[in-house]
Amino acid sequence: MITNSKETRPLPYSLACERALICSLLRAPGAVAKLCGNRVPLEAFSTPAYRAIFELVIEWSKPDQQVDLVWLCEKLGPKQLEECGGKESVNELYDVVPTAANADHYIWIVLKKYERRRLIVPCNKFTEQCYDQEVDIAPLLAEVQKEILAITREDRSRPSVIEFLSPSELQSYQPPPGIVLVGDNHVTRGSVFVIGGAPGVGKSRASVALAEAGATGCEWFGFPVHSKFRTLIVQNENGRFRLKQEFSELSCETLDQYVRVTPPPPYGLCFDRSDFRDRLSAVIDDFAPGVIIIDPWNAASRDEKARSMLETFESIRSIIPAGDDGPAIGIVAHTRKPQTGERSSGRALLNLLAGSYVLGSVPRSVFIMQAASDDVTDNRVVWTCCKNNDGELGKRSVWERRNGLFTPVSDFDWDAFDFQAKDDRVDYRVVGEIVEELNGGATKAQIVAELEARGASSASAYRYIQKAAATKLIKLDAKRNVYAPA
Repeated sequence: MITNSKETRPLPYSLACERALICSLLRAPGAVAKLCGNRVPLEAFSTPAYRAIFELVIEWSKPDQQVDLVWLCEKLGPKQLEECGGKESVNELYDVVPTAANADHYIWIVLKKYERRRLIVPCNKFTEQCYDQEVDIAPLLAEVQKEILAITREDRSRPSVIEFLSPSELQSYQPPPGIVLVGDNHVTRGSVFVIGGAPGVGKSRASVALAEAGATGCEWFGFPVHSKFRTLIVQNENGRFRLKQEFSELSCETLDQYVRVTPPPPYGLCFDRSDFRDRLSAVIDDFAPGVIIIDPWNAASRDEKARSMLETFESIRSIIPAGDDGPAIGIVAHTRKPQTGERSSGRALLNLLAGSYVLGSVPRSVFIMQAASDDVTDNRVVWTCCKNNDGELGKRSVWERRNGLFTPVSDFDWDAFDFQAKDDRVDYRVVGEIVEELNGGATKAQIVAELEARGASSASAYRYIQKAAATKLIKLDAKRNVYAPA
């Protein structure tokens, strides 16, 4: 273990990620060495043993083949082999991770820890000098600035600003295993998805349900979970009492290894604060979630302007690993108040997201939750995927909302849901009565006029006629072009 000579605390490092990176390098030396490039110095590894292995494997002459164990042990020599724990310990490094697919993520974490070590050591030196009253402060300040600037310029953990690939490279790309977490690319690693809905409809509970699905492998709103994953919920909505209620009916022994939830932070979801980002970054490094939920979006983005939203996305992306092996980012967002008589469905639901177009354009997939009715005792919700850039939308469905759980509803009147409008004070079944009152033969215009007189909007009147015909309350007499009782 490396330690800070001025502190009792160990310097930052991730032994698990160092081992995973070495394992990836042993399994796929050519591909991983290319990823390392000039970014990973020997000093990035906290232990001399891993530095020695790293230095040797980079020179392996058969980049397309796994590094030979016998060759590696011979190259290490007796002394270095003993420092590595012997042949058995070296052999165990080959089985730390199943593939080298996530090597870039391991590199990112190893380099982030290395950056912190590089910063702590000179800062401790300057701190000691500051206590010495004989030291001139002016040249000390200049030296501090020079050292920190040098570290900043050598920030190796940052990926290339832009990369260019040929069609052949794109075609031969092998995505890491487990990149698709849920559904038909509905939730994938490295991408953004949105759970939208009106206040109180159950968006936060849907996030908890996703976390439970990731831990158990069970379906999420009817979408299959392809591999188990950990979920980090960064939320500012619910206090500990409400969270206790949400998790009261769940098997927390199972979830403890897979789920972390924040009580409301004292200063909110302040991604613009460096201390907030540093704390969150450290937890992400240690917990390694497959999904990170931001709940709600309006607590993270201070206003609904496009510039503010893009800046918030930048702040989030600065601490959450990007790429196909990074976590999926789930955003919980409010939908705007519907206009009078408005009942959107399908892809049109995307337009209900509150705020800038950014919130609908950045995510790869968007889910919208709607209350099944205006009845305050009705706990049913309609779940619709209205955007999925990388797969099929899938069918909408109805669920009964519970604490942390949703159960499917099979007997749901979709026609009544689709044709209802909040400003209408009549039932579509009155169309049959109207036709009978008009001597069993009424034109569409006559029925519309009568419905409007009873309080229905013009748009709803036409929908009601369609509904009445579909449910065989009335039938069209094509010869006379009038509607009659069925």
